Amino acid sequence: MCLHSLQGLIRDKEGSEQTKKKAPSKLKSDPTFQKLLADLEAGQKRPGGFGMHPKMETLKTLLVQHFGQRISEGDEEEGGINGTRAMVFVTWRECVDEIVEVLNQESPLLKATRFVGQGVDKQGKKGFAQKEQLEVRYKNYGR
Repeated sequence: MCLHSLQGLIRDKEGSEQTKKKAPSKLKSDPTFQKLLADLEAGQKRPGGFGMHPKMETLKTLLVQHFGQRISEGDEEEGGINGTRAMVFVTWRECVDEIVEVLNQESPLLKATRFVGQGVDKQGKKGFAQKEQLEVRYKNYGR
């Protein structure tokens, strides 16, 4: 995600009307920044890419343990696993799709759903209006 954010930063600067009239941005012409981008791109291309961030590994482990414990206790028969949920809050919308993808690798134990508030992100993905948020909630988890 870091690489995509940095590449997006350069794209945003190139695409804005103000920077078209000016000389290239300092960031884009900075050799240290260019080396950082090159190192990140090289790291992404190697076998296995960057690997999973430690926080992502911890999130996945905690949720698998939580829901796995409910199953081992036999709660799934009493609706316990359906009665327990987890919501992950993140600062950056770009993280949401990555988290959903990683958590859904543990399907059917984990059933992650993208749940983003109102508004539009930089890629043009819309968030959910309140009505849509309620539909997602009730569709996946019942009342």
